[in-house]
Amino acid sequence: MSNLFPTSRDFFFQKFFDQAFDSFFTPMTQPNVDIEENDHSYEVTMDIPGMNKEDINVTYNNNLLTIEAQQDQETESKDLTTNYIRRERVCHSFKRQFVIENVNFKGIKCKYKNGVLNIYLPKNDQVLVENHRIEIE
Repeated sequence: MSNLFPTSRDFFFQKFFDQAFDSFFTPMTQPNVDIEENDHSYEVTMDIPGMNKEDINVTYNNNLLTIEAQQDQETESKDLTTNYIRRERVCHSFKRQFVIENVNFKGIKCKYKNGVLNIYLPKNDQVLVENHRIEIE
């Protein structure tokens, strides 16, 4: 009989638990990426707004391009009177990997400007066997 006359408290708890479980099962967001191929090279473009280039690591190893980043919010705060109702900008990280074959790793160039990462990978027919870290301009 209690189901015939729901109280506002019942709606409150239902909404509370629905929101909690919806956010728990939501997948982490990954940056959008475009990979273009032409006769001489591949070009990778990735949107990574809000990151510093020092937080981004790009490597190419055995035909695998890896782009990863870790951004930590500064936790040191002298203002102890701040009370956050919701804080979502504490930490953001991602790791994306793409198989891109026949790349001359010595010619790879990478640039990060205005929140967009551009990677130029010239084509080569040699098989890659070593790891190479790519500097970001």
